[in-house]
Amino acid sequence: MHILRYRSGVGSSKIRRLILTRLAKLIFLLIILTICHTDAKAQGQGPVILTLPANTRAMAMGNSFQLADPTGDILFYNPSLLAGSTSFTMSRHSFGKEASLLQMSAKTEWWKGAVAVGIQSLGYSKNINNIQPVPVSQTERELSKKGLNRISESVAIVGYGWELAGLDWGISGKIIGQGVGGSKGQAYALDFGGSKTMGPFTIGLAHQNIGNSLKIRTSEIDLENQTTLGAGFHNLPLGPFDVGASAAVSKKPNRPTTKHIGGEISWWPVSGRTFTGRIGMRSEKEVFQSVILSFGLGFKGDAFGIDYAFSDIDEAGNAHRISVSWQ
Repeated sequence: MHILRYRSGVGSSKIRRLILTRLAKLIFLLIILTICHTDAKAQGQGPVILTLPANTRAMAMGNSFQLADPTGDILFYNPSLLAGSTSFTMSRHSFGKEASLLQMSAKTEWWKGAVAVGIQSLGYSKNINNIQPVPVSQTERELSKKGLNRISESVAIVGYGWELAGLDWGISGKIIGQGVGGSKGQAYALDFGGSKTMGPFTIGLAHQNIGNSLKIRTSEIDLENQTTLGAGFHNLPLGPFDVGASAAVSKKPNRPTTKHIGGEISWWPVSGRTFTGRIGMRSEKEVFQSVILSFGLGFKGDAFGIDYAFSDIDEAGNAHRISVSWQ
């Protein structure tokens, strides 16, 4: 009986490793093929919800996610970094008085890897043709503008990450929805990525939004692919403080490269109570007229955390984001 159980365990372990090895090879090939493909075929600008900051800490640091200290929100950036502590995060992001984004994410260990789920819901105003509604293309800069009609967008995403051959790998699937003038459309997409931790530094590469077009009635828009290379370090001691930084560059088809960079400094007056200040900037020439500066604050007490971020988007108004988390 013990021999049979042992052999069964060895067999299932080999099957799991074979599956994950093939998935890792597939992700590697997809990254290479899609990076080459993004310059060959330009795609239309898809729902704006796919382009917005998806983490409060990242928003404060120029929308460069802190890869060296990931929470469940990493699912919206790079699914290869899901391993680690179980976490749950809720956030609200406002763009003036006209638009707001609600978000939830959670991750935990599962099947010798890690699994995560996330939900986003965005509402904003825009003038549209209610008689013949079509998919809406919007930019972050325009979200705070007033409009006669309400537009809704949503994302539901689930991902799995694992370690193989000294590298972290991840893949996620998501459903993207948009509601316009009483009509709704959906699209389905994949994200995938890989990452490597070397001492205090973590480097990650991800490709996002590989999927079909979003269609409403007889009109459609393609999802806009994006490839992002990021790096970060966390909690390096500097006198009585801990410092961290992150940076990323992103490329979309036939568009200028966008750049993101940010830093943070933390101080703990007593053990288990940490206060953090953050600053960052991002450059997206096609969307914003100038470099966007951002700032943020954070507090962590044992397993509980609260974070805040602020940015002034050109002349479009202020954006605020706040989140509470448990880890």
